[in-house]
Amino acid sequence: MKKNNALLAAVTFSIIIGLSFMFVKISLTYEGQLLILAQRFIFAFLGLLLFLVIKPIHLRLNRKEIMIVIIISLFYPIIFFSSQILGLDQTTVYEAGIIQAIAPATTVLLASVFLKEQVRIVQGLGIVFSIAGVVFLQLMNSSGGYDFHLLGNLLIIVSILATAIWQVMSRSATKSIAPIQITIYIMFIGFLFFNVIYFINGGSAGEYIDSLTEIPYLLSILFLGVLSTFGTSLLSIYAVSKLPVIQVSVFNNVATLITILSGVLILNEPFHYYHIIGAAVIIFGVILVNAKKKSRHSKVS
Repeated sequence: MKKNNALLAAVTFSIIIGLSFMFVKISLTYEGQLLILAQRFIFAFLGLLLFLVIKPIHLRLNRKEIMIVIIISLFYPIIFFSSQILGLDQTTVYEAGIIQAIAPATTVLLASVFLKEQVRIVQGLGIVFSIAGVVFLQLMNSSGGYDFHLLGNLLIIVSILATAIWQVMSRSATKSIAPIQITIYIMFIGFLFFNVIYFINGGSAGEYIDSLTEIPYLLSILFLGVLSTFGTSLLSIYAVSKLPVIQVSVFNNVATLITILSGVLILNEPFHYYHIIGAAVIIFGVILVNAKKKSRHSKVS
């Protein structure tokens, strides 16, 4: 039962993450990056407070546990959300979605190093294919006369690395700290960090409030704050606490598909033939990474 709940959590957070790229892109048409991040986390924090009213949680941690949570927070939410929004401001949703497909391979690689989860030869080949697909996309963009989104795509890769490190560290941390406790603390740290940065950089309370009168922007921020920030943090940490990191990472494929479709079908972003080739190479690599190991008892022909 717990395994099924963890699988459901993994599917749910992947769908939400897939849609979040589109909502970030929509919000960027209304406001700047710092304001979006500050408001995203104030709504995530409000969602967290509501959750705590409904289900009170014991929050006390010892000094060592607090240091672990602070380190996790550095990668997620601080590095992850900063690099993601900066990247999406410099690239398209579908390119970000395609690059997102390397997340499982990245997670597998880090899990093998830090959690000692075994990486087989076929998985190593999958990692190579995934990276090759991203390189191919960048080369085609630069040589085909289309917009070259090198900086934006590099920032998306940074966000993917931050996600992988966060999942690996969370898998280890949940052995001694409850997933909900980690979620609460990283949400609070994100709320403080991004709001303080916004006001230090000259942000005003008037702009903070007035921007929320635009309904499309408000709906985007609500989705990004409550579901995509607080919701996915809780669901993801819960999933990796019950399942191997490598198994959870495969659900990034769902997020990738939804991100690409939302960019092309809803935002009407241009789509070229080489994106299909690049996506196919990346997805083939992802399939290799997540290929099941043959049983020792299987017959050899």
